[in-house]
Order: sequence, then structure tokens, then C-alpha cells
Amino acid sequence: MKPCILVSALVAASLTVGGPAFAHAHLTAATPAADAVVQAAPMKLELRFSEGIEVTFAKIEIKGADGNDVPIKSIVGASGDKKALIVTPATPFAAGVYRIIWSVVSVDTHRSQGSYSFTIRP
Repeated sequence: MKPCILVSALVAASLTVGGPAFAHAHLTAATPAADAVVQAAPMKLELRFSEGIEVTFAKIEIKGADGNDVPIKSIVGASGDKKALIVTPATPFAAGVYRIIWSVVSVDTHRSQGSYSFTIRP
């Protein structure tokens, strides 16, 4: 085989062989769930992602119906589960609509972000 043809074949083969597939971490579930209407105020929020996340780089904001920030007491990883965050507010939730704004870095170092809302009935 001529060297030029061999090199061309190797280059073509290397382009068709895929490397590892990395994706951004997407929110797959939350408690309370997105758009949920709940009777009782939750003591904490759980956000579950499609892949492991770096808790150190997680940013969570909770906005009340008035648009003001709800203070957060803690953001921690779920015990033994790199795909989940537990968010505890500094004070109990009151009735109203809440918007959760999240930004996380997955274990493959990609940042992703999003938001969802839920409602607590009076």
C-alpha cells in the first residue's frame, strides 16, 4: 500500500472513531417537582441531575413570589449520590410561588443552568 493511501486511511479512520461522550448535567427530577402545587411547605429541596455534579461549584437561588431572594442555610450533596443536591432554606417556606434557579458544574467540568417553579398553597 502506498504511504499516501495508508495515511489517508488512518486519518479517515480516526475521524470516525468517537471519543467518550460527555454531556451537560440536566435537572431530571426535583422535590417538590417542577410546576407542583403542594399543601405543606417542604423543609428542604432535592434537585437530581442526569450526571454527577461538583457540589462546591453549585449555585442555587430561591426567589419568592415578590421576587426577593429566600435565604439559603445550606447546599449539600445527597449522601452517597453525586447526582443530587439537598437545599435547605434558612427559614421555613411560606405559602406562595417559588422559583428555583440553579447552576451546576458536572464532574466532566461542563456548566449548565436552568430554573423551575413550584407553589405552596395557603
